[in-house]
Amino acid sequence: MKKLILTILASLCLIAINSCSTSRQTNTDRSLKFSIQAGANKGGITENTDMTVVPGAETTVDAFSGATNYGINTGIHISKPLKYNQVESGIEYMYNSQTFTYNDAANNYSGVRELKVSQIMIPLTYNFVLFRNLLPDADIQLKLGYAGQLNFVSESGTGSLPDYSVKPWSNGATFGISAFPVQFKNGSKLGFYFDAYRGTQVYEDFYNQKSFEMPGSSFMKFGFKYQLK
Repeated sequence: MKKLILTILASLCLIAINSCSTSRQTNTDRSLKFSIQAGANKGGITENTDMTVVPGAETTVDAFSGATNYGINTGIHISKPLKYNQVESGIEYMYNSQTFTYNDAANNYSGVRELKVSQIMIPLTYNFVLFRNLLPDADIQLKLGYAGQLNFVSESGTGSLPDYSVKPWSNGATFGISAFPVQFKNGSKLGFYFDAYRGTQVYEDFYNQKSFEMPGSSFMKFGFKYQLK
């Protein structure tokens, strides 16, 4: 999975560099752009799936497993056009629910933990405007940058469950793409976005220890975006 993400990032970067190097058009509008967005997402807490690193659970494949439901996200963004590209930031809210199932007789853990995960996110990205000569009005952008997350997790469970803790702050790398194919007469625009993220650990318990490689935070989110005049 990591190799696939790195390959996608490398390919997108090459496309962006090529687009910037071949473009001759300069956007003269340097005013701040405000937009609102809303959509669906999948992700939040990234759980460990490698039981070989868990003491006593090496031979029990289903000692611990997780399931993530689709959630919702919304946000307000502000972008600043540069000579060829843009800088974008904002504040977002993302919600999803996750179920952790424990079935580990060797460590005496058995039951189900339900988690409701709310995250307030602050992204900061540098946006490469692609195909500005070929599709000047579509405003297709490749976004690369950073996102910080404030984490609020509520829990309910049944059975014999391990103790857990939640880290209130996580952060990591984000990338995505957005476009505004619909332009209105008043100057506003309607488009879409797709973002992905991989960051630091949010949730920790016996099966998700900080010394393990896999536990972290991640998401994919997509939806519609409306840019004000």
